[in-house]
Amino acid sequence: MSVTESIQLVLEALILLLLFYMVFLKSYFQEKGKNVATKEDIEEITSLVEAVKSQLQFSLQAKLSLRAEEHQTLIDYFSKYSAWLSAITNCSAVGITKDNPSRSAEIRSQLDMLHQDFDLAAGKMELFVENEDIQSQHGPLVIETLKFQAHAQQMTFEIEEIVLEVNHMLLNTPLDQQAGRYSELLGKQKEIYKKFKEGQLQTYTALLPVVQKQRRAISKHIKALANG
Repeated sequence: MSVTESIQLVLEALILLLLFYMVFLKSYFQEKGKNVATKEDIEEITSLVEAVKSQLQFSLQAKLSLRAEEHQTLIDYFSKYSAWLSAITNCSAVGITKDNPSRSAEIRSQLDMLHQDFDLAAGKMELFVENEDIQSQHGPLVIETLKFQAHAQQMTFEIEEIVLEVNHMLLNTPLDQQAGRYSELLGKQKEIYKKFKEGQLQTYTALLPVVQKQRRAISKHIKALANG
């Protein structure tokens, strides 16, 4: 039996008990020769029944509201994480050119902003969700993801450095020597990106089990909320 059903059952039982008491109160006291179950007594008991009913309904509504908030908090937590992880996974050197070297800083800033959004969602999750598995796995998830992000951001720094070298070369190298130097720098850029993709695969392989473990814990908790 779910918590909601249990609360509803208790509510109905208390109401029935009080109604039973109200119905038989007058005859009980008359049998005792006291005859004190007046109309005012019945009204008072009726008022008590309504007060108890209202209080229990309020308690039930509060529990349901908190459960809905907890559910939405977990959805938001994992949605924000997925957005952050997706941006890191899809990070590339595309757009970082001699005409737009600042693109590398934009990429790093975007990743930092997504990390910040996730941190805010995580703070709310820690407030609303009492689940030891989810709480204990949050730290390792963040640590491994930050390693993944650091690897991507390092690539943008290295590519930016090459792009700035290209611009410097174009301004300071004789025209007849530029082709050879440009080819050399382009080769360095390709090598940097190749190493980045290889390292990205290794880092993601280490991160994936941590992500899957947290995803399973969240999914299990959400299903428990739905059944509770």
